[in-house]
Amino acid sequence: MRRTSMLHWSLLSVTLIGLSSCARVPVGFWSRNRFDQQEQRHGPWRTYLDAQQHLLNKGRYRHGREAGRWRYFSPGGLPERTERFHRRPAGLITLTVYHPNGQIARRGKARYQSTATTERFFWFGEWRCYDETGHPLPSEFYVNGIRTGVPLVPPGP
Repeated sequence: MRRTSMLHWSLLSVTLIGLSSCARVPVGFWSRNRFDQQEQRHGPWRTYLDAQQHLLNKGRYRHGREAGRWRYFSPGGLPERTERFHRRPAGLITLTVYHPNGQIARRGKARYQSTATTERFFWFGEWRCYDETGHPLPSEFYVNGIRTGVPLVPPGP
């Protein structure tokens, strides 16, 4: 065996031994999606519609929970929404929803609350709205997921 071939095979075997001790990988060693020691999603994550051709969403998990910014796409590749998960306070999410043409439709805050018996997701506060061309529309206001139509705090003098 030639010296370069032996070097190649030794590097390959060291790599395979190193991979065998890593956390479980769902598809193969080439996949971005990974799991931690407790079998929870961890690290960068992508979901595809079909064989890694059409990206549906991408983001990051931190020990089974969404973290940072997540982007969701239509089957045509246009953005549908963006979610930004805040570290503090826990459960706070900033959402941006897009029109089918890719322009921002609305932007606001939501909260995710989880207890031993229930899980709840709701919009709150002011949601800024825009038409298909990007021009502002009147804002919408929510309290615990229910649209109120009026600001939560009256404007000052």
